Amino acid sequence: MQIDTKKLLSFLIDARENTYAGAAGKVTPLLPGSTQMEYKKSGYLYRDIYNIGNGIFMGLETIYLKKKPIWSMCYYGDFSKLTEEETDKILRAALIEYKNKTRLWNKVVWRHDGYRYVCSPDFNVGIKKIAGLEEIFKGREKVYYLFYAGGLIG
Repeated sequence: MQIDTKKLLSFLIDARENTYAGAAGKVTPLLPGSTQMEYKKSGYLYRDIYNIGNGIFMGLETIYLKKKPIWSMCYYGDFSKLTEEETDKILRAALIEYKNKTRLWNKVVWRHDGYRYVCSPDFNVGIKKIAGLEEIFKGREKVYYLFYAGGLIG
């Protein structure tokens, strides 16, 4: 199957905005004890399944086209120096404002209410292969980080 990467990227940006970043899309999780968010449009299905415990979290985003997985990204992070509410407030604002740049292949630096959000990709090859580090600083102290890696399947 030939993947239209422009449509895939557009769908991924919409899906992220309409799930975690937009505080929407929660469904009954497939895996007990996890949180699951989904978004569907034009034959695509986005599914984000993650687990949180003591400020540590990990998850997996997967995009399906006609029920076949075509793209996926795993992530691992730590927000234990903040509350979940503080993290969500800062992170959601950055993800919405820079929705077509964060957790992809673009460097992003954003400041808001005494916090600095930084997203640093490992390389710049597009949606076919992504990896990087997302961080939030309060003053000089790192209070959040997330490692991400993924790309096209097949």
